[in-house]
Amino acid sequence: MKRNRFKSVLIVFVVLLFAGCAGQQVRTDMSQFTPVSLEQEGYNLKADNFLVILDTSASMNERYNGVSKFNLEKEVVSRMNQTNEGLDVKGALRVFGQGKDTTLLYGLTDYTASGFKEGLDKASYADGNSPLDAAINGAREDLQLASGNSALIIFSDAKKLDKALVIASAKKIKEAFGDRICIYTVLIGDDETGKKLMREISEIGSCGFATDADSIFSAQDMANFSRKVFIGGPVVPAVPASWVLAGVDFEFASSSISSDSYFLLDKSVKILEDNPSVNVRLEGHTDNIGSEAYNQKLSESRATAVMNYFIKKGISADRLSAVGYGYTKPIASNETSAGRDKNRRVELITIK
Repeated sequence: MKRNRFKSVLIVFVVLLFAGCAGQQVRTDMSQFTPVSLEQEGYNLKADNFLVILDTSASMNERYNGVSKFNLEKEVVSRMNQTNEGLDVKGALRVFGQGKDTTLLYGLTDYTASGFKEGLDKASYADGNSPLDAAINGAREDLQLASGNSALIIFSDAKKLDKALVIASAKKIKEAFGDRICIYTVLIGDDETGKKLMREISEIGSCGFATDADSIFSAQDMANFSRKVFIGGPVVPAVPASWVLAGVDFEFASSSISSDSYFLLDKSVKILEDNPSVNVRLEGHTDNIGSEAYNQKLSESRATAVMNYFIKKGISADRLSAVGYGYTKPIASNETSAGRDKNRRVELITIK
């Protein structure tokens, strides 16, 4: 009877043990990762350089959600590296801990995912104190010769840090680079004090933000994170100093635009929409058939007709002006039909 009671207690204990383990957020997908494309084509890069700071201090040996925080941290950084593969930027990796204040493991150099991985693999254990301030100061030196904008990305559990020194070092790097640097922080774990400190660090950068490892762990979330850090707005087409509305047809001896030409005019509308700071002067030109006075008036009315089309499409009238030159500025011979076709034109001259 006692033996049966012992077995029953043992069974209940085993069931509770497994139930407790099942209730934990144990990560079983540490090596299962397929990156999502950043879809860079057609977009500008927000950051020309990035520097990752990795926490390799002793507190990173603590366990969180079934794994050591150090292994979780390296997995998250590895996922970011795989997601960023192909970015045309300069990259660097710096650590703090491991018995040293800070060590540069990679860069600053032309970024490759394979090169960054080699640097990350050198961070093989966690030990020692947590001098994040020294790592930020080191990052300031690393980025001195870098041109363009930089992203500083800090991974840490934010435990056992000297808050005053860390905040001071973050302010110094911001003062050194101003608007050219953004600070991003990624909390490893769930320490509330550390969470507040990481948020404060990111706010010093003014253009970055704070997040945590759980929020960027999945492939899609990691891609969203990298887009926010590295990818800016769409590429704005370069505005030429001037361009000819070749192929725009008008009714015979008229300033009425043929409907077949609307699609050509809409291309210029798009350029003006994408470059709201650019103003244009529309210049009308004709061939030499007819009197000087007649062609002067025709050239003015045709330039005005194009300007009115742009206004109708939403381009502010304040950005536009129109002038006519008649047949005084030919670009080809008026002795041939082909030459006269070229001379009948409207040109757009950009005024910035």
